[in-house]
Amino acid sequence: MFEEWPDSFDPPLRRVIDPPLPVAVHLPTALPTPAPKGFGQNKIAMRIKAGGIDLMGTTPGLLRAWVRASEGTWFGLVEVVLRTGNGRGRLRVTQLCPAAAIRPRDG
Repeated sequence: MFEEWPDSFDPPLRRVIDPPLPVAVHLPTALPTPAPKGFGQNKIAMRIKAGGIDLMGTTPGLLRAWVRASEGTWFGLVEVVLRTGNGRGRLRVTQLCPAAAIRPRDG
């Protein structure tokens, strides 16, 4: 995973989580999506609401690693499945998410 990122620091600036840890990811914090100017929720076409990726709420994920950015922020490398608004489609992604978006999953 980190073959091209040498790290000779102590403590390290990254950590692989093996096996991956079940987490809950707060999507609005992980992937903020400001509304386009001039648009409100009621002005978005139903086909977009139904078929677009739903980035609201919290979704389960797997935490695969922690990495530290050069300004000091910690990010989790998390695998999640994003679903469409109507629940018919899904997209599996591995995404860097700020630590504030990640919580241990119950159960």
